[in-house]
Amino acid sequence: MPRTNESLQTIWQAKFQEYQLNPFAPSRIHNITATYYPLNKPSSWWYNPINPDSLRLTRFSFQMISKQKKIKNWKFKTNVILPKTLLKMEKYFTSPYFIGPNSKSIYVYDERDAMMLGLHANNLEQYIDNQF
Repeated sequence: MPRTNESLQTIWQAKFQEYQLNPFAPSRIHNITATYYPLNKPSSWWYNPINPDSLRLTRFSFQMISKQKKIKNWKFKTNVILPKTLLKMEKYFTSPYFIGPNSKSIYVYDERDAMMLGLHANNLEQYIDNQF
C-alpha cells in the first residue's frame, strides 16, 4: 500500500516538521550519521517502512526525537511483548511508539495511550486486547 497524505507516517512527518524535526529531509547537523542512516529514507525512521500506517520507531529515530525533548513521551515497563501483540499494535496505535531493549519497556507519544496503559497496570497485551 503506497504512502499517501492520509497515511499515519505522513501525518507524523508533518508533526515532526512543526517541531523542526524533519526526518525525511537531509540535515547538515547529522552529516556523519546520514552516511549510515540516510535521513531522507523512511526505513531509517520507521521499523516497518513498507506499511505506511505502522508507527513503530527505530532506535535511531527514537534517539533523535528524545534529544530534542520537544515531543513528550511516556515510558512503561511491560512483560515481554509477544509477536501477536506487535501485530495488533501496528493496527491500533495511532501515534509513534518505541519498544525498548529486550522488549521490556515501551515509550508512547500519545497521552490517550499513556493514560490507558496506566489504567491497565502497564499490561500492554490486556490494553491491546480490549481495543475493539
